[in-house]
Amino acid sequence: MTCIIWLWDSSKRLNVLQGHFAFKLVGGILLHLLHQYKKYTPLLNEKRFPYLCLSESLSTLGNMAQGIALAAYIFTLSQSIFIFGLFLIIRFAPQFLLFSIAGSIVDKYSRRFTLTIINILLALLTCVMAFNSHSTTTILIITLLIGIIELPYHPALSSSIPSLVNKDQLGLANGLMGILTSIARVIGSAIAAFGLLNDTVTGLLIFNAITFFIAGIITWTKLPTANLDNDSSSLEGSQESTSSKESGLITSVKYIKNHMVLKNLIFGSFLIWGCLSITDVLLVPLLNSTIQDGEKYYGVYRFIAALGMLIGNYLTVPWREKYLSLKITKYGYVLPLVILSFSSIGIALSPFILGPILYLFLWIAMFLPSNLLNVELQTTPNHIRGKVISIADALDGILFIMLTGLLPYLSYFISVEKLLIAASLPFVVISLILTYSFIRSFYINKKNKSLEVT
Repeated sequence: MTCIIWLWDSSKRLNVLQGHFAFKLVGGILLHLLHQYKKYTPLLNEKRFPYLCLSESLSTLGNMAQGIALAAYIFTLSQSIFIFGLFLIIRFAPQFLLFSIAGSIVDKYSRRFTLTIINILLALLTCVMAFNSHSTTTILIITLLIGIIELPYHPALSSSIPSLVNKDQLGLANGLMGILTSIARVIGSAIAAFGLLNDTVTGLLIFNAITFFIAGIITWTKLPTANLDNDSSSLEGSQESTSSKESGLITSVKYIKNHMVLKNLIFGSFLIWGCLSITDVLLVPLLNSTIQDGEKYYGVYRFIAALGMLIGNYLTVPWREKYLSLKITKYGYVLPLVILSFSSIGIALSPFILGPILYLFLWIAMFLPSNLLNVELQTTPNHIRGKVISIADALDGILFIMLTGLLPYLSYFISVEKLLIAASLPFVVISLILTYSFIRSFYINKKNKSLEVT
């Protein structure tokens, strides 16, 4: 009896110790997160930047819910991978075809007016779509109009951040906005998943229209009218005014060409978006071919993607700081490309077992190098910033649009699983070549530094 009491007492003490350890572990994690977020406090004390974060978070919340719902809804209505691919092409093609116009609008007109008008127009078009949600043709036409109207949105948004914070805070500002918009994506994807499983797509569209309208009001009331950087000196202003005549598309292309780090990061983003497009266009058909009505689980996968975006955006600030400290900024996209390419193959082999985990890794990797590129783009001269960002966006869309248009046709001749693997292999090879180049360059630089010391 005494032995039993001793064992029970020992077990109880062990449970208390385990509970105490778990409490300390969770507390330590929370304290770590709190410490990390302290560095964002100065940004939250800025006069206007928090409102831009709020506006973008609301816009992202509705846009995420709508994008996920429409992608699966179009496939459910048509049961055609061709129509689904056409939807994706219509959604992203304007970004590549009309990028020069978008850049000119952002640089020529007030970014406050641009963001406000876009949000209001998107709200109105989304309302029209909501009341015609049973027509595939109407959805495709409105999707095309939305794709054209929102062209200047990202360049205008990204170009506006330097007008609200100092240049030395751009990395943190992008990181904070990325975290907040990622939280909005998590909520939006959860709403979309609920809507898809309960067939309430019309309600999702109305919800999205409301978020666009509120975002438009915030940008109108809180953003500055003039396109001026927050810490631009009078000297910088005079330099920009004298060079404002040279603000055309050719000038912007030359600027990218002459800046090695920016050029390499844009190339890396081009590859990453191309690799992402493979999984993006084939995931719904892959789920559908694996189990009956599998496309309805697309919302769940997008929820996982939103979590990956959140983690990736949380890590993007230390990722940038690490590569800056090592002076290897231009290679910041190499490891993410490796993860993306191998994850795509893994998803094809096991979409419902390993797939969710690999899909999470894929989206974490997708956003890791984003801050490196964003800061480089935002530190371009103000008078060509919109055009440079539009060019980078357009280059991101080239492979995306080509593969989105090509892969649905190829799926008629080869299974979706084999097609996803075959399309991923070139990116695997490219990522391994770039990894070798990165390791070799890093080793040579380290060796040269040691020789300089001796």
